[in-house]
Amino acid sequence: MTPEERLRALNDALCRYRKAPFFKDRLPEPPLSSLGDLSSIPLMTKADLIAHSPFGMLCVPQAEVLQYHESFGTTGTPASTWFHQGDLQDNADQVNACGIDFTAADTVLIRYPYAISMIAHAVHRAAQDRGAGVIAASSRSTVSPFPRIIDLMSKLQVTVLASLPLQAQLLAETAELLGLRPDRDFPHLRALLVGGEPIPPGRRRLLEAIWGVPVFTIYGMTEIGTAGAACRYGRLHPLEDYFIFEVLREDLVSEAAPGETGILVVTSITDKATPVVRYITQDRVCLIPEPCPCGQGSTLNIRGRSADTITLGGRTLDLWDLDGLVDRLPCRRFWIAGVEPPGLRFVVEAEPTASLPPGFTEALTREMGFPVTVDFVPEGALYDRRDLLSVGVVGKPRYIYRADEMASGAYLRSAKL
Repeated sequence: MTPEERLRALNDALCRYRKAPFFKDRLPEPPLSSLGDLSSIPLMTKADLIAHSPFGMLCVPQAEVLQYHESFGTTGTPASTWFHQGDLQDNADQVNACGIDFTAADTVLIRYPYAISMIAHAVHRAAQDRGAGVIAASSRSTVSPFPRIIDLMSKLQVTVLASLPLQAQLLAETAELLGLRPDRDFPHLRALLVGGEPIPPGRRRLLEAIWGVPVFTIYGMTEIGTAGAACRYGRLHPLEDYFIFEVLREDLVSEAAPGETGILVVTSITDKATPVVRYITQDRVCLIPEPCPCGQGSTLNIRGRSADTITLGGRTLDLWDLDGLVDRLPCRRFWIAGVEPPGLRFVVEAEPTASLPPGFTEALTREMGFPVTVDFVPEGALYDRRDLLSVGVVGKPRYIYRADEMASGAYLRSAKL
């Protein structure tokens, strides 16, 4: 879209969105004269979504909605999101903006959770829209434990595994427990489609090495849909035909400079049943304005949740930063990090090459400006591999722990399956 087309789409959207009780007196009636005027509208938070659920954000007649989903805040109270026919098609088209390019020759095993959240349903429809076959193998169901998924991948000749990154790692661990090599014994597998948590470069390379196939990423959340998709070159691009993206500094007032890390704020500009206008995602991102060989003009790096950071020596380290440090280690599959005064401590599950080069931590300490230690723990100390053979349900991963948790060893098996 040209800037003029985006402004017209934004004004048309704001006019429709005013039909929702929440937005009725919140959005200006006169059309905005420029995209910059968007900043005059108040920011919208997850607390707003929760407080006005289930119907306060709905801007179409309830008879038009076809699907309902929920996401949760820190209080555990759900935020409602409704979808009409246009939403469902947009969600599929957003996923299909990804360079993974589903075809009728694909069999896609979807390991995302189907219950209440949106991502599995969006990928499901996207794959079927391109003629691909789908295996609905939800990650939050006791009827689909890890060994069963490995069996399905093998006997059904799965070509694409769609899952959270942690699920992809744990499925690889399961395959190895069963005497298989993920990069050799699934000859039909051609790609992974991952989302639901940040995928820094090191994490992506790790998954590609384990499975022997390229990894494609999508970015989004239930309340907004898919807002970013990786192209065939692996770069994640913002979907600017569906959203306007702002990157604000930590004060949530001033705009971050191009390439500077800030908090992502999203405004939908399409016909949505439950829209968002200047929604604070709480994700730390970096929007890099440089052309990609695919033709896109910017790259969106999702660096992690703003709440999941470590501050040391006047620096804020997010998941992207921490993963970049882990990427230098000989063992990278399972790790956690936290403050151990006066520095940073990594705890990493040992692998066959669990030894650091001489002077490694000393050099890292000089580079970071504060002490850095790396401790190896036995395999299974963070994730109990025995559970993989019997348990089907795995929660969200946690990588960052408080100082008291690090001191007490509370992280051990804290990520229990």
